[in-house]
Amino acid sequence: MSLPGAEQGTPRDRRVNKLTLPARTELIVHVPVDAGPRVQEGIVERAELIPAVYMAESLATVAKGCVVTSIINTSEEDVELFEPVVKLEELGDSDTSEAAIMGMTEQGENGDDQI
Repeated sequence: MSLPGAEQGTPRDRRVNKLTLPARTELIVHVPVDAGPRVQEGIVERAELIPAVYMAESLATVAKGCVVTSIINTSEEDVELFEPVVKLEELGDSDTSEAAIMGMTEQGENGDDQI
C-alpha cells in the first residue's frame, strides 16, 4: 500500500512523502516507525499531528519498518501534512499478561460462558 501523494520510482530516503487528508475523513495509512530492530509490535500512541488532525492509538505490528494506523481529519478543509514517523511504545510482559487475562472466559456451572 503506498501513501497518497508519494512519487513512485523515487528511492524512499530521497522523496518527501505527503499525506492529503480530505475534510472530515479517516484514513488508514502505512507509515514509517521509529523503533529498534528488536521491536516487532507495540502501541502507537494517540497524538494531535496538527490542529484538528489526530493519529489514533492502536496496537501495531512492524513490517518492513512501517506500521498501519489511522489518521483522522476533523476539520472542514482538506489538509496536507508530511508523512509522520510514528514512535512505537514496546509492549512489556505485564501488558501481554493483562491482555491474555482480559480475553479469557469462564464457563459457569450451568454451561453459560461468563466473562
